[in-house]
Amino acid sequence: MNETVSIEIMGEQFTIKCPSDQKANLIKAAKMVHEAMKKISDQGTAFGVNRIAVMAALNIANDAITGNAEMASKIRTEYDSELDLDQIQNKIDNLSHDVENSLNSGIDLKLQ
Repeated sequence: MNETVSIEIMGEQFTIKCPSDQKANLIKAAKMVHEAMKKISDQGTAFGVNRIAVMAALNIANDAITGNAEMASKIRTEYDSELDLDQIQNKIDNLSHDVENSLNSGIDLKLQ
């Protein structure tokens, strides 16, 4: 099922449809693109949003092709940790709900 996601890159809003299970990745990608573009913009080496976007895309692609370890660790620590915490909280909430239902129904809870 597709979901509409609003993202902001360099002060501009974009509304994009993507599969629900890809929403977190889309948000992560948007943050990476924003940061790459902002870094180039702050350096003052490129002018115009289109040129900044192309340079950011080339930098990100180069990092992916060369297996830039610094970029890989940045992606993991800065972006996924927040998503990991959300997933853990969801699992705790679901487990708590299952335990409460089991206690209220008098049925033994089977944990996997």
